[in-house]
Amino acid sequence: MDYMAVNELKRSKNLWARLAKEKEVVLTKDGKPGALMLEVTPENLETVVSAVRAALFSEAVSRVRRRAAERGVPSDDDILAEIKAVRA
Repeated sequence: MDYMAVNELKRSKNLWARLAKEKEVVLTKDGKPGALMLEVTPENLETVVSAVRAALFSEAVSRVRRRAAERGVPSDDDILAEIKAVRA
């Protein structure tokens, strides 16, 4: 996995070369990860998007379960807030 500062995006040739080599690039802002770029093709776009969404959903469920174990069962408002945060 490769890291790239957001301000480096202006040099798009560099980005495409890095994606071709690494297949994924973490974009950073102020040295902190903020986004993940993945190389996709027209043929695998839907599959990749579905896999990323499934992984994000799984992580959200795991996070809620960890909080529930630490704090007890979350309220309906907590659950709706978590869903909203993941969808944002």
